[in-house]
Amino acid sequence: MSSYTCWPFRRSESTNQPINQTSNTAEDGLKLLYEGETPQVDIVAVHGQGGHREKSWTTESGVNWLQSLLPVDLPNTRIHTWGYASTYTDDPETSQDTSERLVSELFTMRKMTGTLSRPIIFIAHSFGGTIVKSALLFSHNSREGRTLCLRNISLSTHGVIFMGTPELESRLSGLQALLDSNVTAETEQTDAQKEARWMLDVLQQYSALGTKFKTLYAYESLSSPSLDNPSMSQRLTPSILIDATHGDMIKFGSSLDEGYVKIKENIDEMINSATES
Repeated sequence: MSSYTCWPFRRSESTNQPINQTSNTAEDGLKLLYEGETPQVDIVAVHGQGGHREKSWTTESGVNWLQSLLPVDLPNTRIHTWGYASTYTDDPETSQDTSERLVSELFTMRKMTGTLSRPIIFIAHSFGGTIVKSALLFSHNSREGRTLCLRNISLSTHGVIFMGTPELESRLSGLQALLDSNVTAETEQTDAQKEARWMLDVLQQYSALGTKFKTLYAYESLSSPSLDNPSMSQRLTPSILIDATHGDMIKFGSSLDEGYVKIKENIDEMINSATES
């Protein structure tokens, strides 16, 4: 029997039964890519919509910089990638469920390995940034009962690197417009509207919590037509430009790649500040 009383998973609203914190498929959940002899921080990478926990970070030539490059330059780390069902299927798991599962699985792994005090740095791409923001909000708000222990994740988070993750005034207004469309007091919200409400709440509520973490925004120079420019709040946050498309901006084939050097240097700075504090 466990020696602690925390209940490290969310309860289903429909069944009031604990949802298993293990992954839905072999491609989901945490995967350890590297662990140094004396890790000082945990690095957790979260892919975007339609992505894959390994392929999204891997070049066509087979180089996964999280596994092949970063450990050479930053050996005193433990690096995980985290996967989730990121396409619209019959899977009943909502985006909020997904973000809560990230917290539960990460906490459980750190509890089992005796590393709850270790600082965390998240690297999130595209929609994965919203998942991470939601996860940190969920963790931050876990203040009572058997989920109190899950607050460890937000308390341990030192830095977040958002890569191609827009947080835009135009997006907020668009989400609000979707919520306002065809919804009356007598009309149930569609799944799309529920997701829009979740995303709107996350983007609005995270701004205050986000000030607690060292944050970097990375933008692609070869923008997709569907992606807007950074919001004013993002312009006031440290940012870098990566010479790549939205999908390729998280794939680096060499330690000499300019984009990789920028990301590595910022991670190194976060590690130094985390271990000094």
